[in-house]
Amino acid sequence: MGMELNMESFGSMVNNIIAGICFFEYEDGKLTPVFINEGLFRMLGYSRAQGMKYVNKVEMSIIPEDLPSFRQAIADVLKDDGAVDVEFRTVTGSGGLRWLHVRGNLYAREGNRYTIVTVVQDISERKSVEEELKQQAERLHILSEAEGEKIMDYNAKTDVMVIKSSGDYSIAGELIQNKYMEKFDDTSIYEEDVAYYKSVMEGLLKSPKHDTIEFRIKWFDEEYTWYQANLTSLLGAEGYVTRIVGRMINIQERKLKELELLLRAEKDGLTGLYNKEATVQLIQNAISERNGGALNALMIIDLDNFKEVNDLMGHSQGDKVLIETANILNDVFKGGDIVGRIGGDEFLVFMKNLNSIFDADCMAGKIVKNVHYSYDCPEQQVQVSCSVGVAVFPYHGSDYEELFNKADKALYTAKANGKSGYRLYDAATTMVYHANRKTTAYDPDKGMELNRRIEDMVMQILFEDKDMESAIRSVMELMTAEYHFHRGYVCGNDTFPISRTVQFALPGYEIGRETREHYELKRVVSEILYESFHKTSIIHDYDLSAEEMHEYFRAEGIKSMLYYPITSKGEFQGAIVFENHEDVQLEFQESQMEEISSLFRILGAHILQIGLMDRLQDFVTQIAIFDNLDSFVYIVNADTYELSFINKKVLMKTPEVRIGDICYRALQNRETPCENCILKKLDQKDAHCRCTEELFNYSLRCWTRASASWLECKEHNSLALLNCIDISEYFIG
Repeated sequence: MGMELNMESFGSMVNNIIAGICFFEYEDGKLTPVFINEGLFRMLGYSRAQGMKYVNKVEMSIIPEDLPSFRQAIADVLKDDGAVDVEFRTVTGSGGLRWLHVRGNLYAREGNRYTIVTVVQDISERKSVEEELKQQAERLHILSEAEGEKIMDYNAKTDVMVIKSSGDYSIAGELIQNKYMEKFDDTSIYEEDVAYYKSVMEGLLKSPKHDTIEFRIKWFDEEYTWYQANLTSLLGAEGYVTRIVGRMINIQERKLKELELLLRAEKDGLTGLYNKEATVQLIQNAISERNGGALNALMIIDLDNFKEVNDLMGHSQGDKVLIETANILNDVFKGGDIVGRIGGDEFLVFMKNLNSIFDADCMAGKIVKNVHYSYDCPEQQVQVSCSVGVAVFPYHGSDYEELFNKADKALYTAKANGKSGYRLYDAATTMVYHANRKTTAYDPDKGMELNRRIEDMVMQILFEDKDMESAIRSVMELMTAEYHFHRGYVCGNDTFPISRTVQFALPGYEIGRETREHYELKRVVSEILYESFHKTSIIHDYDLSAEEMHEYFRAEGIKSMLYYPITSKGEFQGAIVFENHEDVQLEFQESQMEEISSLFRILGAHILQIGLMDRLQDFVTQIAIFDNLDSFVYIVNADTYELSFINKKVLMKTPEVRIGDICYRALQNRETPCENCILKKLDQKDAHCRCTEELFNYSLRCWTRASASWLECKEHNSLALLNCIDISEYFIG
């Protein structure tokens, strides 16, 4: 009681102090407010009622990146070793962000109950000044290294661009442009370079990064001159890009030499692309001018069945195919990329300054999709497509020869596994790089630690590859390498969503062009195996009783295999099979089998999920609609509570949540269904029923507004769509 009177007396004296004065009790991990003065509430823009909600759930309003510092400060202040200072960002009553500086002391301790007194100050203005000084220091550093060059300094807040010569701020050549991006004036930049230049600037404004661009620009009344701009975008205290700074180097002399190279018959006479010699030289030049950790990609593009066009339709038609392919490549790639023809039906592309490996992945898929022709000949119909092999600089090689050899190996793999496709060299570890691209800066001198679990890699492949069969084939490749198989395939029954066998084989174990009869044989073999083996099984020749199965093993050269049946509602849908072709006993440790079973479950769930989406075309036209929503989307089996789908936003925020998990365990950290389960509030007799509630999602660690509705309403295995929006910033207010 005495403590309360003291606090009341103390509060009457400090209630009007500008700074925040707070007393907290800490017991058994829980922080409870005892006294809060009005100064804190005024500082954050809350009424007392709203403010008390804030302090009772203070961790909910602290930016996640700052939570570890906040929690460590509490731990430190309990040690009786003096005052503790901590700075963190928090949400205000208006929804904005404020930097707070909190100084805390241990005021009293009774048993396990601690009383902590804190003084809180708003340091947002100081932080803003510090950030501005930091940016000025970075700009000065660039200026110090750029003597005799042009300096670009763009202020995103004011939309002002300043271009000047280093070392002198008052020369007549200084150029200041207001409303630079709002009213973009492209008259000073060469017409062919405008779109490329503007796209780079817009990309720099989206996120802090480095980029390099070559373009032609004229200064006042001068002629167009080639410049190379090395640009850096800087993140401000507000959390977005506020500055783009960089230096512009005059590369006119180098470009003139390159043009001289082009004038020496560097063009391919038929297609107008660079010929082999010029292509190789330009790529080597680009590699030698390496820009820090910038990513580039080398692509070899080879036409499939081109010889049949020449043999059946003549070389004139073959030339038309080559010209059309060259036109497609010119349309697909931007002005800064290098595109050439290096052989009869072989093309080479060098993509510059990628944002991520995913850019190369998408572009290769686009090429395969666009380069596709069909011709009716008297003898037969000829289908011309292309295969693409990709290697990434500097990840897969540091010079042209190494990149070309690895891209060529990737091309061979694409050809050997059905053609009309693309492969990235060393796809498994490439996906690891891809998965880490947002959090790990690649250092070619240090390399990269490939310590991600194979399960994480598989999830990344399945959810980021937009082509289902390409994704499954990548997983087959990854598992073949990881567990030392020789060949693998996935096939299904007549109603299975994969219309044909998807397969992958190591060099020397290729299956070749399979006939319809061979596909049917694999389907029959899978069904026969299912009759004897109803779960993940290691099968040797001596495990089989049917004579036709022995004959199949001998004919295919199979010594043993790993078999996984895919079932839905208790019915056989297909199988995932990996083969071993050497006289080595196929066996795995218990932990490996658990890992493999988990991978099979993920892969099987993904395949059935695609089939599920094929059945629900009335609800969504593409899985991308859900995948690209800026909210957390789950599809849940309302009868079994299993997650049938999670979108990319869920995957990136909570990689531990997976398809097949039980929703109340994964989302609510419970061992039993929720008492007030939102799914159970949906009326199965009303297909248009919808329920909305505010729920705390333990996996996301935030409050969400969850809307549940039927996606497929049936008597059994009904599917519900759960769309969750993060409302943490608004919950407190």
